[in-house]
Formats: sequence, structure tokens, C-alpha cells
Amino acid sequence: MEKISPRDVFSSIDQELPALTRGMIATSDFLRANWWLLLGGIAAAVVIWSLLKRRDAFRYRVDSIRLKLPLIGRLARGLNTARFTRTLSILSGSGVPMLEALKICEQVVTNLPMQEAITNATRRVREGESISKSLTTSGLFPPIAVHLIASGEQSGKLDDMLERAAVHQEREVETLVAGLMGVFEPLLILTMGGFVLMIVLAILLPIFELNSLVQ
Repeated sequence: MEKISPRDVFSSIDQELPALTRGMIATSDFLRANWWLLLGGIAAAVVIWSLLKRRDAFRYRVDSIRLKLPLIGRLARGLNTARFTRTLSILSGSGVPMLEALKICEQVVTNLPMQEAITNATRRVREGESISKSLTTSGLFPPIAVHLIASGEQSGKLDDMLERAAVHQEREVETLVAGLMGVFEPLLILTMGGFVLMIVLAILLPIFELNSLVQ
């Protein structure tokens, strides 16, 4: 038995389907006809992104933009600062010379602008400047972490203050991630509910219109 689509029913009575239904049908037809193009486009985008990420200039630009984003920037700063202070605390407490420890810490920081800031700070420390002042120059490290490092340098308890700075940043990152997840989960539910509502309305609207036409 030949299937009769809602589009055929409305055409037979010289009526148009609701706009939402037409849009849903057009989207469905496009996806069925061009799914291979979409998959190919996604695969090409992934390959191009992977190739671009191998270029330091591109990575540096992306990392710089990431630091300027409202929540993602705070997360990137906190995470990289926690790694830096934690590693420096361990190395310094183990008796590793400060300049060598700073060079090692460059490798644990994944954000290129912050990595460059540590490189510049290492050079300034070699010239006799304090660690806290050297890090302040870049403006990329959280003020509380720099303040704790400065307190450690002044009191002679740098290892303890670095440990405290690492703990503070780790807690801040955990709190930020928990807050983001708390916002993301309801937002995801609302988004999925919105899609389901659109599909249901696209199905029901033609039925309602047919009923009104029959009456």
C-alpha cells in the first residue's frame, strides 16, 4: 500500500504544512541525502584542527584567546598555576636549584603564553629579581598565588607558601568545575527538552490544523 505523507494530504486540499513541520521535513531530507558530506566535513575539520595544533604560532593564538574567555580563562589559569606551584614546591623542597626547578616547571604548564611567562620569569630570576615580581610582570598568574609566593620569599618559607598556593588553586578549580557542571546539566536537559518539544510540535501541528479544517 502506497504511503501518503502529510505533505500530500495538505497539497490535496490546497493547504500548506505549518512552517515548523516544513522546516523539520526539510532538515530530515537534507540529512538523509547529505549525511556522507556531513561526516566528511567533520572528519576534515578534525584532521585540519590536529594539523594546526602542531604549529606553535596557532597554539599560542588559541591559548591566548582561551585565557581571555570568562570562565574557561579562569579555569585555564587556575589549572596551570596549580601545576606550576605544586611542581615548584616539590622540586624546591627536594633541594633542586631554583633556576633549574623553574625550567622544569615550564614543561608541566600546557598553556603557551603562561609557559612563555615562566621562561621570562626564569630569566629575570637569573638576573636577581624575585620570583613573585617576575611572575607579576606577565599578568597571567592569579594575584593570590603571586601574593603567597611573595610572602614565602619574605618569610623564608617558600616551599610552604608554594604548597598553599597550589592547594588554593586546586580548590578553586574544583569549585569552578563543580559550578560549571551544575549549570551545564540543567542547560543540557533544557536543550534536549527543547528539541523534543520541537519534534512533537512538528508532528502535532498538522493534525490540529487538519481537525480545524474538517470542522
